[in-house]
Amino acid sequence: MAAVRSVRDVMGMPITVDVRDKDAEERVLEEVFADLMLVDQIFSPFIPASETSRIDRGELQPDDAGPLMQQVLKLCRLYEIATDGYFSAWIAGRLDPSGLVKGWAIERASSILDGYGYRHYFVEAAGDIRTRHPVGTGGPWRIGIRHPVERNKVARVVLANDLAVATSGTYEKGAHVRDPHTGRQVREWLSFTVIGSEIVKADVYATAALAMGQRGVEFIEALPCFEAYAIDPQLRATWTSGFSALSDSGEGASG
Repeated sequence: MAAVRSVRDVMGMPITVDVRDKDAEERVLEEVFADLMLVDQIFSPFIPASETSRIDRGELQPDDAGPLMQQVLKLCRLYEIATDGYFSAWIAGRLDPSGLVKGWAIERASSILDGYGYRHYFVEAAGDIRTRHPVGTGGPWRIGIRHPVERNKVARVVLANDLAVATSGTYEKGAHVRDPHTGRQVREWLSFTVIGSEIVKADVYATAALAMGQRGVEFIEALPCFEAYAIDPQLRATWTSGFSALSDSGEGASG
């Protein structure tokens, strides 16, 4: 069985592309990473010439931005409505679509791999993962939810067969997530993981649910085809009713 795998720093984070199909080719990974670099050049708030930075400085009007920015801003507006405003690309007047762009970039990478007929792979960017089917009878991909305090441990393991897993948290950057309605820093959860069929939605919903505070788990519970696992500052875990069917126990947070 052939397999190709690469880990590279793009978009300010390590991104892994692991393809297990027997006909996997290195050149496809190059295409995937080229697209990820393109996304970074357009959307990074840390690149002065990016469209995000130019919009933020008032040098570029959103309506005059390129087609990829237009697509992302349209999605951001749709998800702002879908989450009652708890997901927003605009905080305190500044543009920051990063709560959607990472998942969107992973989905673009997945689409490239799908286009070549690959069916056994995963794409991971700083804890956000899109999996396709595992190879053979080896069982589903085992995706660890990182323990928010003990870096060498996982809190739970998600058994992912053609699923997306996204985690939003405050354990690395502190309470950097804000409630878009009030501007207050969110402190109710150390990490909030969402599992579902679509990585863009999982990424957005994880950000929104973290910003909602305590009612975030209820929000995910009400969504069809999505589950959640959240850890509070006391390391107590809370999860939705269907999460256990998708998971294996791990060391770390207590339930």
